[in-house]
Amino acid sequence: MRDIEVLLAEISSRHGELDGSAEEAELLNTAPPALVDVMRELRVPLVKVPSEIGGDELPMASQLRYFEALSYSNPTAGWTGFNHAGAAGICGAKLNDAGIDAVFGSGAVPFLGAVAAPSGTFTVVDGGIELSGHYRYASGAAHAEWFFLAAVENTERPAARLAAVSANDVSLSDNWDVMALKGTGSVDVTLDKVFVPDHLLADPFDRPLRGGPMYTLGYQAYVAAENLGFSLGVCQRLIDETARYATTKSRGNDGRLADRGAFQYELGKTQLEVEAAKAFGLRELTAADDQCARNNGLSSSEEQKVVAMLAFCTESSVNAVSRLYHFAGAAAIFNSSVLQRCFRDAHGSAMHHVASNVAYDTYGQELLARQDPAE
Repeated sequence: MRDIEVLLAEISSRHGELDGSAEEAELLNTAPPALVDVMRELRVPLVKVPSEIGGDELPMASQLRYFEALSYSNPTAGWTGFNHAGAAGICGAKLNDAGIDAVFGSGAVPFLGAVAAPSGTFTVVDGGIELSGHYRYASGAAHAEWFFLAAVENTERPAARLAAVSANDVSLSDNWDVMALKGTGSVDVTLDKVFVPDHLLADPFDRPLRGGPMYTLGYQAYVAAENLGFSLGVCQRLIDETARYATTKSRGNDGRLADRGAFQYELGKTQLEVEAAKAFGLRELTAADDQCARNNGLSSSEEQKVVAMLAFCTESSVNAVSRLYHFAGAAAIFNSSVLQRCFRDAHGSAMHHVASNVAYDTYGQELLARQDPAE
């Protein structure tokens, strides 16, 4: 296991390489090979993997800090990285020993593309299953070596399975034509009667075979910290780049942007709002880590609080930097500007369904249930 401070220092030491490939990732609509190499050297896919098979098994509060730093340096690395790490974590916790050897053996740092929605169906056959399906939003698909996919049995009373499938057995589309998160290459994945052996299958409802109680969490709570880390990283990068830009930018006869009182006000307020979102996120995730360790998991209401926190902190930080971005003017909309990339990626992160404000409804229902005498 690597300490979070060591991990953050490793990202900082590679900032120049990470940042240098950010624009290329946007142009390619996928992570360039040099970026994938850096991510492998940083062992990004292993940060959520159980420690007993060589992973770092970072607690949720540390996941926020890790993916904030990685996303600050390169949003493609941050977004694809947290998808790979989350998938590898569940894969490492759920597969049997033979499956672990196939995916993680010989010191591998496997890049797993994953889709949580059970978009495929399977038929049980001798020694495994035949899996077919069409899966959307497989981030990092072009450089993935494995895909970790959910499917339901093609029967009247279907069971569910998680399947680790070799990248050689899937077909990738070319449909990632988007306004944000361009470098993530989150294309569709298709399988047609692919045989998956038993040792590469897991029941999503079974207890984990290894690792701590984090691996018992529901999907939204499990990915909350990594998602929020991404949003905070790109929002902080937008603040820093806007402040740097303001010292050189003049608009007509208005003088430098940095000298405008209105800009100074918004810059200071935005920084405080993003810091407040981070502080709230770290507080809630630290509490969740403690509850998880103490009670061997989180209750439904505790998970709801984590997911509602994710929605709130994402919304708050993205709204804050949006107001700041408006000061930058027309020069900030060119594709060559890091400002436009940060702005778009911040809003892209807010569109992810795990950060949806539907979480407020669910959390509100929980609060009402506490006060309702009929409950």
